Amino acid sequence: MPVRRLLPVALGALLTACSPTTLDDAPPAPTPEPAPVLELGDFDPAGDFAVFDPCTEIPPEVLAGAGLGERVREPSYDGGLSARCSYFSSAHGGRAFYTLTGDRVPVERIIERGFMVAPDADTQIPGVYLHHMGAGVPDECSAAVHTNRGRFVVQYTETLTTQSRDELCVLAIDKLENLFAYLGENNGVVHRS
Repeated sequence: MPVRRLLPVALGALLTACSPTTLDDAPPAPTPEPAPVLELGDFDPAGDFAVFDPCTEIPPEVLAGAGLGERVREPSYDGGLSARCSYFSSAHGGRAFYTLTGDRVPVERIIERGFMVAPDADTQIPGVYLHHMGAGVPDECSAAVHTNRGRFVVQYTETLTTQSRDELCVLAIDKLENLFAYLGENNGVVHRS
């Protein structure tokens, strides 16, 4: 190949290499939409999915913003079937706490065991139901909602309570709504106000 033909190619490569354009000048890549932390939906209890882990997947700032205080104890895990952690209620001192649980328990099992308190809770979040854990004393209530990664449950327990189970259920619903609000709009149900 004659030198005259190589010269333009070599000069073009040299000019490109010496160009003042740097990688910093390149337009930024579009930021991907953040994936929802928690998506409402149905789940197959025997399905192939990772159970929602509220102990690690809910950021600390969300927990604090939703009014959850110090962690009561270390999280507990049941071999991919459930994840559970408890926090003191910042509003009720050491006599009340919230337990956040992700599990594979279908609503049918709650009904079969006679634990259902209300199949339709009064909330902005669709599909929330209320149940208790079988305790003879009405010192707790759980607000549960199904997601595509199992159930998400907020249980409110108050030791030596003078409140009715209905009053405790209102507190469980409020905390579930707070968590959804602080998790953001990607969860599709509640907006911060």
